[in-house]
Amino acid sequence: MSRPWTFDRRLALGLLPTPVLGLFVLLLGVALGPHGLTLLTPPVLSYLDPAVSVALAALGVLVGLGLDVRRPREGRLLAAASLEAGITMLLVGAGGLLMLSRSLAPADLAPWLVALLLGICASASATTATGASPESPAPATHIGDLDDVLPIVIGGLALGWMREGSLEAAAWLTLQASVVALVMALAAWLLVEQASSDSEQRVFTFGSLLLLGGAAEYLSLSALLGGFVAGAFWNFAGGPACDQIRRDVYHVQHPFMVLLLIIAGARVGFSPALFGLVVVYLVLRITGKVAGGWLVRRILPSDLPFPVGLRLMSPGIVGIAFALNVLQPGSEGAALVLAVAVAGSLGSELLSLPVRPSERPA
Repeated sequence: MSRPWTFDRRLALGLLPTPVLGLFVLLLGVALGPHGLTLLTPPVLSYLDPAVSVALAALGVLVGLGLDVRRPREGRLLAAASLEAGITMLLVGAGGLLMLSRSLAPADLAPWLVALLLGICASASATTATGASPESPAPATHIGDLDDVLPIVIGGLALGWMREGSLEAAAWLTLQASVVALVMALAAWLLVEQASSDSEQRVFTFGSLLLLGGAAEYLSLSALLGGFVAGAFWNFAGGPACDQIRRDVYHVQHPFMVLLLIIAGARVGFSPALFGLVVVYLVLRITGKVAGGWLVRRILPSDLPFPVGLRLMSPGIVGIAFALNVLQPGSEGAALVLAVAVAGSLGSELLSLPVRPSERPA
């Protein structure tokens, strides 16, 4: 029996195959954007918004495909990863709220909401491959994968709040959107399962990504959350259809990630006034990861290296992607979130390079 096709999500959720390349693409977006060579003008960027939503949905699918509740101890590792991400979210959110309440508060969003959005962006991370199989990653590596789940879920609720203005309405709207994403995922899984050729299967897979991203764009909701729900369902359903969907999404992951990084760089607007907030974001994010890693290691002492928090310093792409998902035309608060998330990710990635474990071929 042939070995099922697999891929390494650690490459999918990081800043492209190598962090240096990811940083280069991000800076390339800055150079091409309105604050650089003006090749990507605001009208051009607005035309690319639907494509960005599809790329966000594909990223959410990658996160969902990495969550397998049937894997031994998956629930325990998910709880540990969520605890680590929650600590980082609280620390960065508290520090951001303190800074915003003094002088940087935007006019269109409440300071607490901006602080929450910054905490969500900071809580995600990505680890590098260390020789373990992608199907059975080391616990520390898998925690770096699973700590994207909490920010995607909380981020979906935050976007619902921004649209509806109340927690109850946001929760109800997010639940409805998740059910719609689940129905789309079920339909795609059935169609791929019954398709007679690879080309038909690819059409159904990419069509489902278009539907997930388009629905989120139309409803002004989280494309990341919709993609995550679909990916988690496909992974749970399993079978040849899941293997085909996984393979097809893998083939387009890097073009989508390049698109997200270029658009994020082009849309970001830096200001000297944000320097203090970026420094606070960066320091508290690293502190949260180290503190969260220390606490998680107390829960799973025999499975994690010391210090595990340093393995989680690399931010990956989920935080930047969520900031793009939040971005709205003319929103001062959303623009602030994107600027701080991009600058903080650049700083975190650079600081993580000296402590990054040496990669060995799997």
